[in-house]
Amino acid sequence: MSHDLADFQTDVLDRSQRTPVLVDFWAAWCGPCKMLGPVLEKVAAEAAGRWALVKIDTEAHPDLAAQFQIRGIPNCKLFHRGAVVAEFSGALPEPQLRTWLAQNLPTPKRETMARARELLHAGRSEEAATLLRALATAEPTDHELAVLTARALVFSEPAAALALIEPLPPSSPWIEGAAIVETLATAFQSVREVQRLPDTPLRTRYFSALAQLRRESFDAGLTELITVLEAKPGYDSGQAKAVVVAIFRHLGLRHPITEKFSRAFSMAVNV
Repeated sequence: MSHDLADFQTDVLDRSQRTPVLVDFWAAWCGPCKMLGPVLEKVAAEAAGRWALVKIDTEAHPDLAAQFQIRGIPNCKLFHRGAVVAEFSGALPEPQLRTWLAQNLPTPKRETMARARELLHAGRSEEAATLLRALATAEPTDHELAVLTARALVFSEPAAALALIEPLPPSSPWIEGAAIVETLATAFQSVREVQRLPDTPLRTRYFSALAQLRRESFDAGLTELITVLEAKPGYDSGQAKAVVVAIFRHLGLRHPITEKFSRAFSMAVNV
């Protein structure tokens, strides 16, 4: 079932804390909106409350259209726990709409994976691994899940993390995440091969940095590692540089740690 907007906070944000809400931004003059509207209402009625449809007339609510940067209609945004988690524009045919919903509506598995990503972002990989390990064992062909689990395990169990990403084909859309795992796992395991590097204070500092990163002490570890790179930008055949890049990608480009160290890293390796 669907209903027109009465109050955005109540009808969308508050409600999405309990039930996913699909918001249809439309207008009476919009031809594609008239095509999509009945399809949305039919599919919503069949959902029997698993998700809700709310329609927002952009002519009646230009403030909301501006807030959500609606540049073309129809535009549909899926809200879950007060935030937009997926969206599409245009009048999707019914089969494509059903596929989109199947791919984007929250499920217990997706909820678990989303929580695990939050934990990784916060430097709490062991908690993320606890959430994900059973899921990954039950669904070994889910490559997205395998890579996420490997990212959670790479700090405590690098060999197990490598084993999880081994089956990924090169064409996998999750191959970038697998590359992060491979770089970090290889570096963490290489500490055992002490003799491959000259016994210098730089080696001591480098291994100390890797140990800090394994404990997810990112601030301390990157401080040490960038000091190593300032002294020798290509240290350890480029692996020291690769580790910093992998940590940045693991945390995300907008993470405070990445933002704090990106400039110093750039200066260290581009001298």
